[in-house]
Amino acid sequence: MAQENRLEVKKVVDNNILALQLHGNIDENFNGKQLAEGLKDILIIDFSEVKRISSFGIREWLEFLKIANDKCEAIYYIKAPSRIIDQFNMVANFGGKGNILSFYAPYRCDFCDEDHSRLIDVQDKYDEIKEFNLPDHPCDECGEAEYLDEDPESFLSYLETQEKPEPEPEVVAFLSHRLKYKVSRSKQKLKIDMHVGEATFVRLTGDLDSGFRGKKLAEGIEGNIIFDLNALGDILDDAIPHWIEMIEAMKEHVENIYILGASQPFVDKLVSPESLGGGKVKIVDLYLPYKCKKCNTTIDQHVLVDKHYEVIKFATAPELDCPDCSGKSTIQVEENILTKLSTLDKPEFDKKLESFVQTARDAIKQANKPVTPPQESSQSRSNLVLLLGMLIFLIIILGGGYYLMKNVLKKEKKVQTVQLVKASSSEKPNWVKKTTAKKNSSGKSIQINNRNRVVVDENTVTIFAQSEFAVNPQQGINQAKGWALDLYVETLADRISDKNKLWQTVIRGLYSQLREDLTNQYSDSMADPSLRGVIYDKIKKYHNAVSKSFKIAFGKDINPSQVYWEKYLKKERVRAGESTFYKVWIKMEIPESVTKKMVDYFSRVEKFKGVSIVNFFPGLNWAFTKTARGPVVVKMDPESEFQGILKVGYILSKIQNDELIRLIDFKEKFESLHKVQQEKGQCNLTIHYKTYNTDLKDITASTGQYNWKCPEKEGKTKIIIKNVPDNKTNTGFQGNIWNDPSR
Repeated sequence: MAQENRLEVKKVVDNNILALQLHGNIDENFNGKQLAEGLKDILIIDFSEVKRISSFGIREWLEFLKIANDKCEAIYYIKAPSRIIDQFNMVANFGGKGNILSFYAPYRCDFCDEDHSRLIDVQDKYDEIKEFNLPDHPCDECGEAEYLDEDPESFLSYLETQEKPEPEPEVVAFLSHRLKYKVSRSKQKLKIDMHVGEATFVRLTGDLDSGFRGKKLAEGIEGNIIFDLNALGDILDDAIPHWIEMIEAMKEHVENIYILGASQPFVDKLVSPESLGGGKVKIVDLYLPYKCKKCNTTIDQHVLVDKHYEVIKFATAPELDCPDCSGKSTIQVEENILTKLSTLDKPEFDKKLESFVQTARDAIKQANKPVTPPQESSQSRSNLVLLLGMLIFLIIILGGGYYLMKNVLKKEKKVQTVQLVKASSSEKPNWVKKTTAKKNSSGKSIQINNRNRVVVDENTVTIFAQSEFAVNPQQGINQAKGWALDLYVETLADRISDKNKLWQTVIRGLYSQLREDLTNQYSDSMADPSLRGVIYDKIKKYHNAVSKSFKIAFGKDINPSQVYWEKYLKKERVRAGESTFYKVWIKMEIPESVTKKMVDYFSRVEKFKGVSIVNFFPGLNWAFTKTARGPVVVKMDPESEFQGILKVGYILSKIQNDELIRLIDFKEKFESLHKVQQEKGQCNLTIHYKTYNTDLKDITASTGQYNWKCPEKEGKTKIIIKNVPDNKTNTGFQGNIWNDPSR
């Protein structure tokens, strides 16, 4: 197994950019220093095929990153799976100076009971990431909404601190052309740069698609033309006729059409008799993938057609050594690519044209360089900088001594001040101020603390909730919504318990102690902010689960009707540090008519073959975190046919492979599948269920077998064969078995 997951590295190089595509495990065999030897100005890491990263692997990775931070101007990470995002969140400096361009987020579809990974582009979803609010996606299987199956504030904590990535155009071109990767969801628009001198130099950047107007580009072109395709992205099929049309228009007026930086897709799609312009088109160089057996890396190697022409013309790949370890490399292309290369003419690309190409590239780079305002460089400014430097030095010396005496020697106690700096409105609304909670229908006042409370009247259930310390208003709203929905669920539980004591005993009995323990710990941790944060992180996981489960039952999100927030500046005198945080208050109003429907829905009881079941209740998510539906057994009659198979408290998920969602599903699907099994001559059904293990404090998924006696088919002779006793007086009967006296 270890050998199967041995780390493989594919390198893709183009001028000053190097991409490393990692496949397998990053463990003690990962040699970070060796891998760092060939680093370029710009480094791109593709994490998509990393299966595992061990603690030893992290150590080696950090060694690699130290070198990369020094040698590289920019580092970008693409396709990071969730296991790698966890490392960014937990390991200090795991990303160094790099930026994450894209990552895989775990999504969950409760309707299909399936987990999926979705590639998220950071540029496209930057605002949602900053607000810890990645949107739901339609499930590819059933079309229903699937949600992020992680706590967003924990999973996106590193990404939230990252600036919006803005890769340079050359990086965008490299990703598209060499890695076949899109930086954003929209395709890269084709950009054409031209420089005219001893020849006509044309650089294509982006995707070649149906919008390419090659015939227009061909107008007025004479002499030698050089196409630089090093930054070309995808070559779409509908662009091929336009490219051929351009070559046809050019070939009558130009001497040669030179192609630089041809890719394998270019050879595959645009090397044909009609696209070579009767011998006018000549490929100067191209990139082909080679794999090194020694160091296990795959590299797109630069192949000069002129240098290797005598080999290429026989449809044979040139032999190239690995540029990293000098090991023997083998070509990694299909036979048809080599066959097409064998049809090429030998290019005559002299030193004079090579010099012109470099001049043209420099001119285009300079022309595309952003204009910056001129910098002041007078002697007076230099003197002022020197004077300020000396003044700062004196302040540090004098201030340092004072700091040492006051804070270190005297060990002054830390002092913090908190200052309100901004609010969402000029005046705090009345509903934010403490309000006396009215009693609900059961005569109880529902309240975790004086910040989170429920007020019930004949028309509306109103919930007031507040966040603790949030990094932005949206995070605070999410925190407050968690408290609000949990309180609403408990309001429903009170109402249902009044109607059905059995429901209270079974359903509330499954989760109430778990919820009470955590909320009590949270209330008791007021004096210890660090402990309070740890406890809240646990509660937040259950709040998210309750919210998702309630959304399925309700059919949509319940959002606050009013929001108010305040921004605070916290200063710490000893460390001279400061930070900001938000407090958010929300008001959530739910009509009494909706509440009655929800009470009826969750308290409804269906009975079948002596088993009484109810709908899954969102409060159960305090025990069953990732379960959002399925009938729950609340009663078993003594004479029930399911005795010994099901028990009170079981959450039913499937019969055979058919999912149970509605209450009526248990009866309808049981009867339907029972009939199917009888027709097949099979006499059992498998019932899938989930239980909560109080000792392990975890969910257990199990199955039970419902069996019945199969009826005998008509016309079938029943044969019974008995063993003859093995003794000396009976040697066995010879003849018709039905006349055997031993039967």
